[in-house]
Amino acid sequence: MGGVIANYVQRQTFRGGRHIETVEGVMGIARMQDVLGVKSYLGEGVQLAKGALNYDSDGNVLNFGELSFVPNATKTYLQDYISRRYSPNGGNLMSRTYAKLREVTIGYGLPQSFLSRIGIRQASVSLVGRNLLYFAEKKDIDLDQFIGNGSSDLQTPTTRRYGVNLNLTF
Repeated sequence: MGGVIANYVQRQTFRGGRHIETVEGVMGIARMQDVLGVKSYLGEGVQLAKGALNYDSDGNVLNFGELSFVPNATKTYLQDYISRRYSPNGGNLMSRTYAKLREVTIGYGLPQSFLSRIGIRQASVSLVGRNLLYFAEKKDIDLDQFIGNGSSDLQTPTTRRYGVNLNLTF
């Protein structure tokens, strides 16, 4: 529960122009305008309307209360916006919160009266399901694989599996 992680797959697909959002909607239109040499993408954010930034050596703004901002009104090329927004990890943060149903086993022990006739002392059959449910902001990343990391990588998500177990005691 809680925390954030940088989504490496999102970062790379945006930067490489392969993320689905880069061909749909406003980004898709802006991408076509990039090809024509037209700056048409209006990204999120604000512009400084009044005041001047005063910051310390760590980049912390010291006079934030004295500044005023307006919504961004400067159009740019989509690829330039993507490079500035999604190259650093800050543009790719996602919630680390997830819940998963890792394993369910349902079993049945065969009756002793039936087993004694065929020379078996004990027998059971079980249906097993693994990774049946996964709740997270993004389903393409299995977050429990990155517990100590601040970023994901190209690890594939855990697959859902089903099986049957048969246990016999002679």
